[in-house]
Amino acid sequence: MHYWALDFYRFFAALIVSSSHFFVALYGSPAAEYISILGVELFFVLSGFVLAPQLLRIQDSPTQHIKIFLIRRWMRTIPPYVVALIFASVLFGYGDAINLVKFLSYTQNFVADSPSPNFCPVAWSLSIEEWFYVVTPLLILITSKIHKNKANLFFIGLSVIVLMSAIRLGLNDGSNWGEEVRRSVLLRIDAIFFGLIAYLLLDKIKVKYLIFTSFASLIFLICVGLNPTALSNSILLQNLFLPICSICFSSILLLLTCIDFKSRTTEKIAKFCADISYAMYLFHLFFITFFIHLGNIAIGSFIAYIAALITFCYLFFVLFEKPILKARPKFSKTTS
Repeated sequence: MHYWALDFYRFFAALIVSSSHFFVALYGSPAAEYISILGVELFFVLSGFVLAPQLLRIQDSPTQHIKIFLIRRWMRTIPPYVVALIFASVLFGYGDAINLVKFLSYTQNFVADSPSPNFCPVAWSLSIEEWFYVVTPLLILITSKIHKNKANLFFIGLSVIVLMSAIRLGLNDGSNWGEEVRRSVLLRIDAIFFGLIAYLLLDKIKVKYLIFTSFASLIFLICVGLNPTALSNSILLQNLFLPICSICFSSILLLLTCIDFKSRTTEKIAKFCADISYAMYLFHLFFITFFIHLGNIAIGSFIAYIAALITFCYLFFVLFEKPILKARPKFSKTTS
Protein backbone atom coordinates (compact mmCIF):
# COMPACT_ATOMS: atom_id res chain seq x y z
CA MET A 1 0.00 0.00 0.00
CA HIS A 2 1.27 3.46 -0.90
CA TYR A 3 0.79 6.17 1.73
CA TRP A 4 0.53 9.46 -0.14
CA ALA A 5 0.87 11.50 3.05
CA LEU A 6 4.43 10.20 3.35
CA ASP A 7 5.31 11.81 0.01
CA PHE A 8 4.42 15.18 1.54
CA TYR A 9 6.39 14.15 4.63
CA ARG A 10 9.43 13.49 2.41
CA PHE A 11 9.06 16.85 0.66
CA PHE A 12 8.58 18.61 3.99
CA ALA A 13 11.85 17.13 5.25
CA ALA A 14 13.69 18.27 2.10
CA LEU A 15 12.12 21.73 2.38
CA ILE A 16 13.10 22.03 6.05
CA VAL A 17 16.73 21.18 5.31
CA SER A 18 17.03 23.36 2.19
CA SER A 19 15.28 26.33 3.83
CA SER A 20 17.13 26.20 7.14
CA HIS A 21 20.51 25.90 5.41
CA PHE A 22 19.71 29.07 3.47
CA PHE A 23 19.27 31.05 6.70
CA VAL A 24 22.30 29.37 8.28
CA ALA A 25 24.38 30.60 5.32
CA LEU A 26 22.81 34.06 5.47
CA TYR A 27 22.80 34.70 9.22
CA GLY A 28 24.71 31.84 10.86
CA SER A 29 21.56 31.15 12.88
CA PRO A 30 21.86 28.40 15.55
CA ALA A 31 18.07 27.98 15.45
CA ALA A 32 18.14 27.37 11.68
CA GLU A 33 20.99 24.89 12.13
CA TYR A 34 18.93 23.05 14.74
CA ILE A 35 15.95 22.87 12.39
CA SER A 36 18.16 21.43 9.66
CA ILE A 37 19.23 18.66 12.07
CA LEU A 38 15.56 17.80 12.63
CA GLY A 39 15.00 17.67 8.86
CA VAL A 40 17.75 15.10 8.38
CA GLU A 41 16.37 12.97 11.23
CA LEU A 42 12.99 13.05 9.46
CA PHE A 43 14.66 11.60 6.36
CA PHE A 44 16.30 8.78 8.32
CA VAL A 45 13.06 7.60 9.91
CA LEU A 46 11.16 7.82 6.63
CA SER A 47 13.82 5.77 4.84
CA GLY A 48 13.48 2.89 7.27
CA PHE A 49 9.70 2.96 6.98
CA VAL A 50 9.44 2.95 3.18
CA LEU A 51 12.15 0.30 2.78
CA ALA A 52 10.56 -2.06 5.29
CA PRO A 53 8.33 -3.88 2.73
CA GLN A 54 11.37 -4.65 0.58
CA LEU A 55 13.35 -5.85 3.60
CA LEU A 56 10.45 -8.12 4.53
CA ARG A 57 10.75 -9.67 1.06
CA ILE A 58 14.42 -10.32 1.77
CA GLN A 59 13.49 -11.93 5.07
CA ASP A 60 11.10 -14.28 3.27
CA SER A 61 13.63 -15.22 0.58
CA PRO A 62 17.10 -13.74 1.26
CA THR A 63 19.12 -15.18 -1.62
CA GLN A 64 16.43 -14.33 -4.18
CA HIS A 65 15.83 -10.70 -3.22
CA ILE A 66 19.06 -9.24 -1.78
CA LYS A 67 20.61 -8.62 -5.21
CA ILE A 68 17.48 -6.94 -6.56
CA PHE A 69 17.18 -4.80 -3.43
CA LEU A 70 20.76 -3.54 -3.64
CA ILE A 71 20.60 -2.84 -7.38
CA ARG A 72 17.33 -0.93 -6.97
CA ARG A 73 18.69 1.18 -4.11
CA TRP A 74 22.00 1.90 -5.80
CA MET A 75 20.34 2.89 -9.08
CA ARG A 76 18.10 5.22 -7.10
CA THR A 77 20.74 6.89 -4.95
CA ILE A 78 24.20 6.68 -6.51
CA PRO A 79 23.83 8.32 -9.98
CA PRO A 80 22.39 11.62 -8.61
CA TYR A 81 24.99 11.56 -5.82
CA VAL A 82 27.83 11.23 -8.34
CA VAL A 83 26.42 14.21 -10.25
CA ALA A 84 26.36 16.18 -6.98
CA LEU A 85 30.01 15.30 -6.34
CA ILE A 86 30.90 16.48 -9.86
CA PHE A 87 29.07 19.74 -9.16
CA ALA A 88 30.99 20.11 -5.90
CA SER A 89 34.33 19.43 -7.61
CA VAL A 90 33.64 22.04 -10.29
CA LEU A 91 32.24 24.73 -7.98
CA PHE A 92 34.43 24.29 -4.91
CA GLY A 93 37.46 22.42 -6.25
CA TYR A 94 38.83 19.32 -4.63
CA GLY A 95 42.35 18.18 -5.39
CA ASP A 96 42.77 15.49 -2.75
CA ALA A 97 42.10 12.26 -4.67
CA ILE A 98 42.20 10.06 -1.56
CA ASN A 99 39.44 11.99 0.17
CA LEU A 100 37.41 12.11 -3.04
CA VAL A 101 37.57 8.31 -3.18
CA LYS A 102 36.23 8.27 0.39
CA PHE A 103 33.24 10.34 -0.68
CA LEU A 104 32.62 8.07 -3.67
CA SER A 105 32.80 4.96 -1.47
CA TYR A 106 30.70 6.47 1.33
CA THR A 107 33.49 6.01 3.85
CA GLN A 108 34.36 9.66 4.55
CA ASN A 109 32.35 9.58 7.80
CA PHE A 110 32.43 5.87 8.57
CA VAL A 111 33.96 6.54 12.00
CA ALA A 112 33.78 10.35 12.20
CA ASP A 113 32.75 13.03 9.72
CA SER A 114 35.11 14.01 6.90
CA PRO A 115 37.95 16.44 7.65
CA SER A 116 36.69 18.33 4.57
CA PRO A 117 32.90 18.40 5.16
CA ASN A 118 32.43 21.66 3.25
CA PHE A 119 33.18 19.86 -0.02
CA CYS A 120 29.76 18.17 0.00
CA PRO A 121 28.18 18.78 3.42
CA VAL A 122 25.09 16.61 2.87
CA ALA A 123 27.14 13.50 2.01
CA TRP A 124 27.45 12.28 5.60
CA SER A 125 23.76 11.34 5.83
CA LEU A 126 23.87 9.56 2.47
CA SER A 127 26.73 7.41 3.74
CA ILE A 128 24.57 6.28 6.66
CA GLU A 129 21.79 5.41 4.20
CA GLU A 130 24.08 3.42 1.91
CA TRP A 131 25.61 1.41 4.72
CA PHE A 132 22.12 0.63 5.99
CA TYR A 133 21.33 -0.84 2.55
CA VAL A 134 24.31 -3.20 2.85
CA VAL A 135 24.28 -4.07 6.55
CA THR A 136 20.58 -4.81 6.99
CA PRO A 137 20.24 -7.50 4.27
CA LEU A 138 23.42 -9.13 5.59
CA LEU A 139 21.98 -9.23 9.12
CA ILE A 140 18.77 -10.72 7.74
CA LEU A 141 20.75 -13.35 5.85
CA ILE A 142 22.83 -14.27 8.91
CA THR A 143 19.86 -14.49 11.28
CA SER A 144 17.84 -16.52 8.77
CA LYS A 145 20.64 -19.10 8.69
CA ILE A 146 20.59 -19.34 12.49
CA HIS A 147 16.84 -19.26 13.06
CA LYS A 148 14.25 -18.40 10.42
CA ASN A 149 11.41 -16.49 12.03
CA LYS A 150 9.02 -13.77 10.85
CA ALA A 151 10.02 -11.68 13.86
CA ASN A 152 13.72 -11.66 12.91
CA LEU A 153 13.59 -8.22 11.28
CA PHE A 154 11.96 -6.68 14.34
CA PHE A 155 14.60 -8.12 16.67
CA ILE A 156 17.40 -7.05 14.33
CA GLY A 157 16.10 -3.48 14.39
CA LEU A 158 15.56 -3.44 18.13
CA SER A 159 18.99 -4.95 18.80
CA VAL A 160 20.77 -2.38 16.62
CA ILE A 161 18.91 0.49 18.30
CA VAL A 162 19.77 -0.74 21.81
CA LEU A 163 23.39 -1.50 20.89
CA MET A 164 24.02 1.86 19.16
CA SER A 165 22.36 3.79 21.99
CA ALA A 166 24.57 2.02 24.54
CA ILE A 167 27.73 2.63 22.52
CA ARG A 168 26.92 6.34 22.08
CA LEU A 169 26.26 6.59 25.80
CA GLY A 170 29.68 5.12 26.54
CA LEU A 171 31.71 6.95 23.90
CA ASN A 172 30.19 10.42 23.84
CA ASP A 173 32.20 12.84 25.97
CA GLY A 174 30.47 15.91 24.52
CA SER A 175 33.64 17.36 23.01
CA ASN A 176 32.83 16.81 19.34
CA TRP A 177 29.29 15.44 19.26
CA GLY A 178 28.41 16.63 15.74
CA GLU A 179 31.33 15.13 13.83
CA GLU A 180 32.17 12.11 15.98
CA VAL A 181 28.68 10.99 17.03
CA ARG A 182 25.76 12.54 15.13
CA ARG A 183 27.39 12.23 11.71
CA SER A 184 29.20 8.91 12.22
CA VAL A 185 28.00 5.88 10.23
CA LEU A 186 29.00 3.46 12.98
CA LEU A 187 27.08 5.38 15.63
CA ARG A 188 24.00 6.53 13.67
CA ILE A 189 22.82 3.65 11.49
CA ASP A 190 20.18 2.92 14.14
CA ALA A 191 18.30 6.11 13.16
CA ILE A 192 16.94 4.34 10.06
CA PHE A 193 15.99 1.26 12.07
CA PHE A 194 13.52 3.40 14.04
CA GLY A 195 11.52 3.86 10.83
CA LEU A 196 11.76 0.14 10.13
CA ILE A 197 10.41 -0.69 13.60
CA ALA A 198 7.63 1.85 13.06
CA TYR A 199 6.50 0.03 9.91
CA LEU A 200 6.53 -3.32 11.69
CA LEU A 201 4.32 -1.80 14.42
CA LEU A 202 1.86 -0.40 11.88
CA ASP A 203 -1.76 -0.89 13.06
CA LYS A 204 -0.49 -2.37 16.34
CA ILE A 205 -0.39 0.84 18.41
CA LYS A 206 -3.53 2.78 19.29
CA VAL A 207 -3.81 6.29 17.84
CA LYS A 208 -4.18 7.88 21.29
CA TYR A 209 -0.77 6.50 22.31
CA LEU A 210 0.81 7.78 19.09
CA ILE A 211 -0.66 11.23 19.72
CA PHE A 212 0.66 11.26 23.28
CA THR A 213 4.14 10.09 22.24
CA SER A 214 4.30 12.61 19.39
CA PHE A 215 3.15 15.47 21.60
CA ALA A 216 5.46 14.65 24.52
CA SER A 217 8.55 14.22 22.33
CA LEU A 218 7.72 17.35 20.31
CA ILE A 219 7.60 19.35 23.54
CA PHE A 220 11.10 18.09 24.34
CA LEU A 221 12.42 18.99 20.87
CA ILE A 222 10.83 22.46 21.04
CA CYS A 223 12.35 23.09 24.46
CA VAL A 224 15.79 22.13 23.13
CA GLY A 225 15.17 24.35 20.10
CA LEU A 226 14.53 27.38 22.32
CA ASN A 227 18.19 27.17 23.30
CA PRO A 228 19.86 25.14 20.53
CA THR A 229 23.40 25.94 21.70
CA ALA A 230 22.68 23.87 24.82
CA LEU A 231 22.81 20.78 22.62
CA SER A 232 26.50 21.42 22.05
CA ASN A 233 27.23 21.82 25.76
CA SER A 234 25.16 19.13 27.48
CA ILE A 235 26.10 15.45 27.24
CA LEU A 236 22.75 14.51 28.80
CA LEU A 237 20.82 16.41 26.09
CA GLN A 238 22.97 14.88 23.37
CA ASN A 239 22.31 11.35 24.61
CA LEU A 240 18.57 11.98 24.90
CA PHE A 241 18.13 14.00 21.72
CA LEU A 242 18.75 11.43 18.99
CA PRO A 243 16.49 8.59 20.24
CA ILE A 244 13.71 11.01 21.28
CA CYS A 245 13.95 12.66 17.86
CA SER A 246 13.57 9.28 16.13
CA ILE A 247 10.69 8.20 18.39
CA CYS A 248 8.90 11.50 17.76
CA PHE A 249 9.14 11.31 13.99
CA SER A 250 8.27 7.60 13.95
CA SER A 251 5.08 8.34 15.89
CA ILE A 252 4.15 11.23 13.59
CA LEU A 253 4.84 9.04 10.58
CA LEU A 254 2.49 6.34 11.88
CA LEU A 255 -0.20 8.97 12.42
CA LEU A 256 0.21 10.15 8.83
CA THR A 257 -0.54 6.65 7.56
CA CYS A 258 -4.07 7.14 8.88
CA ILE A 259 -4.62 9.90 6.29
CA ASP A 260 -6.22 8.59 3.10
CA PHE A 261 -6.23 10.82 0.00
CA LYS A 262 -9.25 10.40 -2.24
CA SER A 263 -8.40 13.22 -4.63
CA ARG A 264 -6.49 12.34 -7.80
CA THR A 265 -5.13 15.90 -7.89
CA THR A 266 -3.73 15.56 -4.38
CA GLU A 267 -2.06 12.29 -5.33
CA LYS A 268 -0.41 13.97 -8.35
CA ILE A 269 0.89 16.78 -6.15
CA ALA A 270 2.17 14.22 -3.63
CA LYS A 271 4.00 12.33 -6.39
CA PHE A 272 5.57 15.55 -7.67
CA CYS A 273 6.77 16.35 -4.15
CA ALA A 274 8.27 12.87 -3.73
CA ASP A 275 9.97 12.97 -7.14
CA ILE A 276 11.95 16.14 -6.44
CA SER A 277 12.79 15.58 -2.75
CA TYR A 278 16.05 13.66 -3.18
CA ALA A 279 17.47 16.14 -5.67
CA MET A 280 16.44 19.04 -3.40
CA TYR A 281 18.46 17.52 -0.61
CA LEU A 282 21.47 16.83 -2.84
CA PHE A 283 21.70 20.12 -4.73
CA HIS A 284 20.27 22.86 -2.51
CA LEU A 285 23.65 23.98 -1.17
CA PHE A 286 24.88 24.80 -4.68
CA PHE A 287 21.90 27.11 -5.18
CA ILE A 288 22.43 28.73 -1.79
CA THR A 289 25.97 29.80 -2.72
CA PHE A 290 24.49 31.81 -5.59
CA PHE A 291 21.22 33.18 -4.23
CA ILE A 292 22.46 34.55 -0.90
CA HIS A 293 24.48 37.08 -2.91
CA LEU A 294 21.55 38.34 -5.02
CA GLY A 295 20.67 41.25 -2.82
CA ASN A 296 19.97 42.58 0.65
CA ILE A 297 16.32 41.46 0.73
CA ALA A 298 16.53 38.03 2.33
CA ILE A 299 12.91 37.04 1.69
CA GLY A 300 13.19 37.90 -2.01
CA SER A 301 16.38 35.89 -2.38
CA PHE A 302 14.80 33.01 -0.48
CA ILE A 303 11.71 32.86 -2.71
CA ALA A 304 13.86 33.00 -5.84
CA TYR A 305 16.12 30.30 -4.40
CA ILE A 306 13.26 27.89 -3.61
CA ALA A 307 11.61 28.48 -7.00
CA ALA A 308 14.87 27.88 -8.89
CA LEU A 309 15.70 24.81 -6.78
CA ILE A 310 12.30 23.18 -7.34
CA THR A 311 12.43 23.92 -11.09
CA PHE A 312 15.92 22.45 -11.42
CA CYS A 313 15.04 19.37 -9.35
CA TYR A 314 11.95 18.62 -11.42
CA LEU A 315 13.92 18.86 -14.67
CA PHE A 316 16.71 16.77 -13.15
CA PHE A 317 14.21 14.10 -12.14
CA VAL A 318 12.51 13.98 -15.56
CA LEU A 319 15.69 14.06 -17.65
CA PHE A 320 18.12 12.12 -15.47
CA GLU A 321 16.56 10.19 -12.57
CA LYS A 322 13.36 8.92 -14.16
CA PRO A 323 15.01 7.00 -17.04
CA ILE A 324 17.33 5.28 -14.54
CA LEU A 325 14.44 4.39 -12.24
CA LYS A 326 12.53 2.83 -15.13
CA ALA A 327 15.52 0.59 -15.88
CA ARG A 328 15.68 -0.86 -12.36
CA PRO A 329 14.96 -4.57 -11.91
CA LYS A 330 11.65 -5.37 -10.24
CA PHE A 331 10.66 -7.68 -7.45
CA SER A 332 8.10 -10.34 -8.25
CA LYS A 333 5.47 -7.83 -7.14
CA THR A 334 5.69 -4.04 -7.29
CA THR A 335 7.29 -2.43 -4.27
CA SER A 336 7.86 1.18 -3.34
